[in-house]
Amino acid sequence: MGNVEGHDESVRIAHLTMLQGVITRMGANSFTLKALAATFGSAAVAVLATVETPSPYYAVAATFPMIIFWLMDAQYLRLERAYRKLYDHVRKGEDVEAYSLEATPFMKDTSSVLQLALSWSVSWFYMAIFLSLGAVASLIFCGV
Repeated sequence: MGNVEGHDESVRIAHLTMLQGVITRMGANSFTLKALAATFGSAAVAVLATVETPSPYYAVAATFPMIIFWLMDAQYLRLERAYRKLYDHVRKGEDVEAYSLEATPFMKDTSSVLQLALSWSVSWFYMAIFLSLGAVASLIFCGV
């Protein structure tokens, strides 16, 4: 009987390890998106500040990819939260199929992508980039 319990515990530990790997990747992907957005935003500011005849379309064009990065970042946060809920169920020994990586049932318990995009942990970063871009654009186009 001890062998069966030991086997169940080793399966649970392996399952938790797999889930922790997924959660870590979600965090790394979120960090990468933030790095790309910061690089893209900095490049857009540099282009606006250095090009001989700047166009307001440069600033507008720069906002679309950054909005996509923002929403993708919020989606990774949403997925990470769902996987953390799955992780907790496995950790507590609740009824979850061994080695399952299916977090879809836990998505209903997490906030929507838009709610997460507007949360302080995500929005402040992207708003800082947009404000920087807007400040440089207004300095250039308003002649300040």
